[in-house]
Amino acid sequence: MLPSTPPKRELLMVGMSAKTYRIGNTVRKECHVLVDDMGITEQNMEACKNEADVYLILGSHPLIAKCLSIGPEKEYIELEYYPNGNLKEYVQKNCTRITETDLKRWAYQMVESVAYIHSKGVRHSDFRLDQWLVDADLNARLSDFNASGFDDQPDLGLKGKPAQGLEILSHYLPRDPEADNTVESDLFAMGSTLYELLAGQTPYEGLSDESIESCFRRGKFPSTEGLLLGDIIMGCWEKKISSAKDILNYGKDVFRSKETKEADKTGERKDV
Repeated sequence: MLPSTPPKRELLMVGMSAKTYRIGNTVRKECHVLVDDMGITEQNMEACKNEADVYLILGSHPLIAKCLSIGPEKEYIELEYYPNGNLKEYVQKNCTRITETDLKRWAYQMVESVAYIHSKGVRHSDFRLDQWLVDADLNARLSDFNASGFDDQPDLGLKGKPAQGLEILSHYLPRDPEADNTVESDLFAMGSTLYELLAGQTPYEGLSDESIESCFRRGKFPSTEGLLLGDIIMGCWEKKISSAKDILNYGKDVFRSKETKEADKTGERKDV
């Protein structure tokens, strides 16, 4: 019997800290090595180790990208490949077929994934719509933790680390850029990401970064009147919501589809 041909190694992207390849049904993120700049390479290695540590902290969860393996020196991670791509791309490509029920389900899943990572002491620190991947069942899975910060993890022998990155300006809570990211800054970015999903554009899309930051510092935000989950989005921006869990509790009825509510009334369905 002839040996089987190994899966093709396809370069998907070159990021600041890692190169990402598809190998069959696996995505491999490995440290981006710059042979002529070992200082940058060391920083890239720290980012790769950081992401590996976060996947160890989070373990398996249906709304987190599935980590299949981690390199012996944490120099790479291997994730399940999701052919539907990220949520931003999926919504743009399938906009004519996406229903309000779909949007509510994804919004709920996004918030639930944030509640989960926060319960584990992890702050993502770079929320935007393309950080959620769409799995085969069209569920949203949070990914990309190389810039994340986390609390001490004594069970894993890991000391806490501050976040390594900042959000894009349309998702950025104005603050001291030298300070560590917080649950509050994650929730602000969560508001912008929900806006991105439900309004079909980023907050103040088209304005310069300087103009967006100026508006946010003055507490001036895009109108969410009439927008699905508009009150929740504004609550995140205005720092009136203290946790993702509170969003789930506050918006429990809002997240449910019209079809589900009607089924509950007729006794056809009892789950939430």
